[in-house]
Amino acid sequence: MVVPLFSNCGGAKYHYNFEKGKNLDFSQGKWILNKPYTNYHEDRVYAIAKREFKDILKDSLLEIADLRKEKLIGLQIPFNPTTEELKDLKTGTDCDYLINYTTNLLKNEMGSFASSSNFGTVIKSNEASTTIKIYDLNKLELISESFVLGIVKETRTTEDGNWDYVSSGGTLTMNGLARLIKKYDKYRADDN
Repeated sequence: MVVPLFSNCGGAKYHYNFEKGKNLDFSQGKWILNKPYTNYHEDRVYAIAKREFKDILKDSLLEIADLRKEKLIGLQIPFNPTTEELKDLKTGTDCDYLINYTTNLLKNEMGSFASSSNFGTVIKSNEASTTIKIYDLNKLELISESFVLGIVKETRTTEDGNWDYVSSGGTLTMNGLARLIKKYDKYRADDN
């Protein structure tokens, strides 16, 4: 199910999709927040994911870096782990869930400002996507997969005189991640 959300923030439009697991119960268990898979600023992406998931999970959220200090965990947990890798993570951490996420800055043709075209009509766009996958380490299976695509598209001509603010690809990357995590909070099963 795709749910478009339109926002006036720099012309950005966000399109959401939950493949599975839209309504999760966050009231129980220990949740591992993995490092991001991203082509953008890893530290910024991680800080947003940590902040937003911490709002939902409170003290039940555990950072992978902190767990590595005390537990035997591989250096890299794949974005799409195998059943055997999930079993090893469960054994090594005694946690219940794994949160994996990836962000991709797809296009950044305008940066933060759209200007007039020097010749004719020009169409430019900024795009970024985020995917979140949540695994149940007790059942050794994927329980949730969600996606958001943020897009800004501008058509500019030689008659367009002013510069207009638009959401850059980086802004779309960070806002898309934060908005998608907020959807989990909105649809959480333990509030019903």
